[in-house]
Amino acid sequence: QPRAARATGHVRAGGTGLLGACDISVAGPGATFAFTEARIGVAPAVISMPLLPRLDPRAAARYYLTGERFDGAEAARIGLVTLAAEDPDAALEPVLDGLRRGSPQGLAESKRLVTAEVLRAFDRDTDNLADLSARLFASDEAREGMTAFLERRDPEWAG
Repeated sequence: QPRAARATGHVRAGGTGLLGACDISVAGPGATFAFTEARIGVAPAVISMPLLPRLDPRAAARYYLTGERFDGAEAARIGLVTLAAEDPDAALEPVLDGLRRGSPQGLAESKRLVTAEVLRAFDRDTDNLADLSARLFASDEAREGMTAFLERRDPEWAG
């Protein structure tokens, strides 16, 4: 089954992974995006599986490392979403109509073609990235990063 998404608010961390797992996604004018993991002492490990095959590599490096926020137009430019639109519901209408018109077999095989690289990443990397994520989340640095976030202060390493 094809999956479509509409992003209208703040999309962070795991939410970006959910968008990466969608086949088609639209960002509205109020949508903002960020990969904030490095700021709290972890990495976007598991969510990288659906994201890295779709993202521009230079943009992924920038945003994974800096945690900067970016808007829907930038999310579309780098491949995080399919498109940015002033009216995401209107932008999704022809997409959803097209999906409704597709045959089950045609949709399934077309999806298999366009998700092949993402599925290869899952087959190849799931165990290693899950282990990395667990190790990072259990670290003292992540504990400090998450505590600092909750206390609305800079973590000790942020000078």
